[in-house]
Amino acid sequence: MLFAVEQNGLFAPGLLWEYGRVLGKSRRKTCLGRLLQLPGAWILFLGVTFTLGMFLTLREPLTDDEELGMVLMAPLNLLLLLWGTSLTGLVRLPAALFRLFRLRRTEQSARFYLSYMEECRDMVRTSCPYEAVRDVYEGRRAFFLQMEGGRFLILQKDCFMTGEPGAFRRLMDEKCGKPVNKL
Repeated sequence: MLFAVEQNGLFAPGLLWEYGRVLGKSRRKTCLGRLLQLPGAWILFLGVTFTLGMFLTLREPLTDDEELGMVLMAPLNLLLLLWGTSLTGLVRLPAALFRLFRLRRTEQSARFYLSYMEECRDMVRTSCPYEAVRDVYEGRRAFFLQMEGGRFLILQKDCFMTGEPGAFRRLMDEKCGKPVNKL
């Protein structure tokens, strides 16, 4: 065994930002992710335009109908801004928060050998070759391995029981045949 990582499911708050960036970068690499950037930019433009329009009309006294319109437009603007930033890949924090919240109670471990790696989550052990790793991302707090099927294996650097993160980066470069993407 070259490396062993034991995690109890409690993720550091700083990991949320890194995971959001990884989700945005990984999505932009797919064909669908690239296609969604244009409508996402349009939705984001609409949200910004409507929000600016609302703020500009607040300088004048409003009628009752205009006040009702403002009350209805405020949540719509917020939804347009969040949806647009998500589709463009600028901010993937809501998706990252949801995924990390879903994983917060799982016991997870990963072991890395010369020819394969092994993951154990909730007492289910799976092994796969290094060729199953599509991309590897490295942040300040963790490594993010994007596996086939779009799922991620998150390895926090402070949870390495065997081996050190610098040597792990070199192993991923060598075994996966792809460079580790820095965040």
